[in-house]
Amino acid sequence: MNYTLHQLQVFLKVVEHKSVTKASDELFMTQPAASIQLKKFQEQFDIPLTEIVNRRVHVTEFGYEIASIAKRILDEVGEMQYTSQAFKGLVSGKLKISSASTGKYLIPYYLSGYL
Repeated sequence: MNYTLHQLQVFLKVVEHKSVTKASDELFMTQPAASIQLKKFQEQFDIPLTEIVNRRVHVTEFGYEIASIAKRILDEVGEMQYTSQAFKGLVSGKLKISSASTGKYLIPYYLSGYL
């Protein structure tokens, strides 16, 4: 098996959105490029991961199992990157912020110091 982390990301987004087009938009890729990555990933398994029915992507039970494993792999890769930066003295991570609609005017002011 020779799949890439990028193929795992594409596959996870396709599973999440049930659409190659939406997945490619979120990954800032063209739809044909995402389709090629998905096809190359699927070719490495004897059992289908997805099926196309009425021009819609349907994920098989096996596909959901592979998606679960792929998510864990990508989470571990993210943890490796975080640990690497922590050892360099660069503390980093993900920050998720939610606010009311008026917050879009105030939040950039408060976060500018962290850039």
